[in-house]
Amino acid sequence: MLKGLGDVGQMMKLQKEMKSTQKKLKKKEIEGKSKDGYVKAIVNGEFRLLDLKIDPEILENIDKNKLEGSIISAVNTAIDSSKEHAANEMSKLTGGMNIPGLGSMLK
Repeated sequence: MLKGLGDVGQMMKLQKEMKSTQKKLKKKEIEGKSKDGYVKAIVNGEFRLLDLKIDPEILENIDKNKLEGSIISAVNTAIDSSKEHAANEMSKLTGGMNIPGLGSMLK
C-alpha cells in the first residue's frame, strides 16, 4: 500500500535539485558575440541581458543598421548558448528523461 511513496520521495528530491540548479543558472554568465566580433553580450541562465560591449573601433565607421544587426546577433547567440547550457544542466538531473513542462521552463 505504501509502495509508491519511494517515487514521491524521488520526485521531491528531484524538485529540490532542480531548484538548486535554477539558482546556479541564474548566477551563470554566458557570452555571445556577433558574427563580425564587434559586439559582445552577456546573459545569465534566466536569459536576462547583463552586459553589452561594443568595440570602440566599430563606432567610428559603421552605419546604424550594421551596428543594430551586430547587437541582435550577439544577444541572440548569448541567449541560445544559455538555453543550451540550461537544458544540459537539467538533463543531468533527469538522466535525459523527458519530463512534461520542463522544456517550457527553459524557453
